[in-house]
Amino acid sequence: MGGIGAEEYAARQEAMRRLAAREGFHGVVAWSRGGSAQDRYADVHHLTGFYQHRPFVPDVPGHWRARGHAAVVLPVDAPPTPSNGHAARTGDARGTIMLITDAGDLQEPRPVARVRAAADLVDALAEQIRAWIRPGKVALIGCESMAASWWCRLRSVLPGHELVCADELAWAARRIKSPAELDLLRASGALGVAAMAAARDAAEPGVTEADVAAAAVAEIVRAGGAYYGMGISSGTRSHTFAASGPAPYSADRRLAAGDLLRIDLYGSVHGYLFELARTWVVGEEPTTEQRRLLDAVRDSVLAGIDLLRPGRTFGEVARRCQEVFERSAFAAHHGLPEAEMHGVWGHGLGLSFEPPWIIEDGPHAGERAEAGMCLALERRLAVHSVGGAGYEEDVIVTDAGPELTTTGRRSPEPAAR
Repeated sequence: MGGIGAEEYAARQEAMRRLAAREGFHGVVAWSRGGSAQDRYADVHHLTGFYQHRPFVPDVPGHWRARGHAAVVLPVDAPPTPSNGHAARTGDARGTIMLITDAGDLQEPRPVARVRAAADLVDALAEQIRAWIRPGKVALIGCESMAASWWCRLRSVLPGHELVCADELAWAARRIKSPAELDLLRASGALGVAAMAAARDAAEPGVTEADVAAAAVAEIVRAGGAYYGMGISSGTRSHTFAASGPAPYSADRRLAAGDLLRIDLYGSVHGYLFELARTWVVGEEPTTEQRRLLDAVRDSVLAGIDLLRPGRTFGEVARRCQEVFERSAFAAHHGLPEAEMHGVWGHGLGLSFEPPWIIEDGPHAGERAEAGMCLALERRLAVHSVGGAGYEEDVIVTDAGPELTTTGRRSPEPAAR
């Protein structure tokens, strides 16, 4: 479970139980998707330490349903005593939460939960809800990864239980990271830096985008991390995020000296993400126009990071980023192009890309940074006449100032108040 002990998982489960009870729910169902893609896996993983690597397979009646997914059932009240007579011990999370999966034998470390194997996850989940959660409102977290057909099936066989989408419970539970989580985020950031360095070392004139991507992925895998994804573009295509096909890179186009090469790279260590973006010029020094572009995205992001301290609102941080960008040499020469990210300057980071969103005018603009948060601040620009560039750093909010996990340094000086 990568530095997260059973006691912490038990504490998370108890915290989720309290959150659900406070909102009037009788229990929580966490639903997650696997397949080694790291999309929509966080809710089950956060509560149990489990990740389902089996890929999604379409439903086959009589054989399996929701293959490649996993579910957790967490009642607000104490669950029944296990039928085998093994009563849950005080503080033993495995007795108070059920993980349902179609995986076979599990390797160590085992999930911090009782485990039920089932070929039909939907019917098994319905049966577990009936057995463990009294009729009434049930919080469903991980709503986006539950297919409509499975949702309808659950509703049809659970007339006494009202499944309510409640992803906000999960966001609240994961907002402030524990010391163990912060250590994993630091390790993840360092791995991202190493992977990006490997990509840059490989980016010589004559190699393909695929060669550059392979160097980054190899560095991640060699270190025991998990590759999640990337967007990569270069030269006359650098204003795009990535290739339009299933592979985000070209295996045909070869880099030329003077090309802009832009990479947005994301992966994880024990589930905890890094996300960083860098842009550089292949084989040559940047031109004046390229330098203006590179400086604008980097300096505006770093200005926001310098302001990121407990008590600052995310609207203030976004305004600082925007002000520095508007004063840049790039903006003086090219004006203010339409933002690639629609005014968003970053987001929360942990087991997923998550709230809060760093935006000047929006639902999270008035929220305040707190010590223990991890955020990714970023900016991407695309100008056809010059090219595209992106810059992104991951940062932990601390009482002593922002700690950049993707450069291994703290912000150099306190922000003006």
